[in-house]
Amino acid sequence: MELRVMVVDDDKIFNLIAKVLLRDTGIACNPTICTNGEEALETIGQEIALDKFFLVFLDINMPVKNGWQVLDALQAFPYPENIHVVIVTSSINKADRKRAKTYPQLIDYLIKPIKRESLLALKSSSYLTTFFSY
Repeated sequence: MELRVMVVDDDKIFNLIAKVLLRDTGIACNPTICTNGEEALETIGQEIALDKFFLVFLDINMPVKNGWQVLDALQAFPYPENIHVVIVTSSINKADRKRAKTYPQLIDYLIKPIKRESLLALKSSSYLTTFFSY
């Protein structure tokens, strides 16, 4: 089983911080960075397979395709159970959190700025423990 970690956000500074935190927490040495949802969907579409899993850190508000459009599109992908999504957003709107919970791929909803403690908790969650040996 392979875990592919992606950060999908149009904010270059956030992407840099996320990359460092993901490396420091041992979640991903070299996560794939996508600056819009269309790029993320193309990457997942080209690589999805029965033995490949994706952990996608997804922003909601982006150009080209936003996070909601990405989540909607993921419903039609093969092996949707192999795609886990963590929304990472600056939105504190309760309607966004409620809407996010309607997507089966969602495993967490984090408010920016992303925190090391949140990533460590995610790493030890039941969704991801099979990918990390302690």
